[in-house]
Amino acid sequence: MLVRGAEFVIVGGGAAGLGIAWQLALRGKKPLLLEAQTPGGGAMTASGGMLSPAYEAEYEELPLLRAMVASLHRYPKWASELGDIGFVESGTYEIALLPEDVPYVQRRVEFERAQGLAVEWLDGAALRKRLPHLSPRIPGGSYAAHEGHLIPELLRDRLVEAIHKAGGTILSHTPVKAVEKVGSSFHLHTPKGIYEAEQVFVCTGVPLEGLELPFRVYPVRGQMVAVENLDPSWLPAPVRYFNRLAGYGYAIPKRGYIILGGTVEEKGTDPSLTLGGLLDILRRAYYAFPDLYERRILRFWTGFRPATASRQPILHKDPTAPLYYVNGLYRNGILLLPLIGEGVVQWVLEGKLPPELEPFTSSDLLQEKALRPHS
Repeated sequence: MLVRGAEFVIVGGGAAGLGIAWQLALRGKKPLLLEAQTPGGGAMTASGGMLSPAYEAEYEELPLLRAMVASLHRYPKWASELGDIGFVESGTYEIALLPEDVPYVQRRVEFERAQGLAVEWLDGAALRKRLPHLSPRIPGGSYAAHEGHLIPELLRDRLVEAIHKAGGTILSHTPVKAVEKVGSSFHLHTPKGIYEAEQVFVCTGVPLEGLELPFRVYPVRGQMVAVENLDPSWLPAPVRYFNRLAGYGYAIPKRGYIILGGTVEEKGTDPSLTLGGLLDILRRAYYAFPDLYERRILRFWTGFRPATASRQPILHKDPTAPLYYVNGLYRNGILLLPLIGEGVVQWVLEGKLPPELEPFTSSDLLQEKALRPHS
């Protein structure tokens, strides 16, 4: 059955899809978004909602760092326009768990400052003045004042409301199994019928079975724990902690709870919680904040970050048709959301991407392995 679609159809209602749909709706384009499950039900709301360019980009990822900073600068305006998304400009801390970790964290401070970021070094005593529940064993760390965090579920809800208010349409439980070029339009095959579209954006993250992509997307599992926190002053800002052997972990304050996480696991699409993963998360958190010992655990969950072979985002346009792919946002979907939403719509309607997104259209990112369809 052929169903009337729209000029612009977005496949996938995660961070990228919702951001693009809202920006199209703001320009009066009446987009249609087709989501296989429920909007934001994948990596978006499984995440912690950190907005932390300084501590996300690695040394060789300067284009990604510039994109994250440009996107972060857009968040105050987005928060003002969308309403309550739990957006807090709290800054972010990164601490060394052991003395041998101090050189690494200090070197990151030097790198971040060299890129123009405002990051300060604090010894253990100075850290504890700001974070009084921090363990006395912590030797030092850094603070990036211009960062923050938000509540992913609120961001999702406000975007869905804004899309509907601006004239867009969202259809949940409508998985797209195939995108077929027919004449000058596309047919999107779903269990509910075939939707027509003039232009298509495929923003599926980790794709479901049946929909092929022109590059490989790897699901990277993250496990998370929420613990009760009835005192907002207990943890005033996100804290990331590093150990050269145990790796990273983090604690993120929310309204009435704290999110703990830090696992990065390539286990296919197995959504299982594991004893080892949760033990790693809780061990690191307890070492940094011993007072967590008596906190009540509220829930556990897992999510899948969509990663490309290069671990870089990919913005790819089919060379023969107005078919766009936006994927590989990995750990930074929420942070990159404003830049992706505004930039991709500018790309489509005005023919030019913001300069911060240009590196992610490079053919160098579409490696031979990455070009094989997802299987």
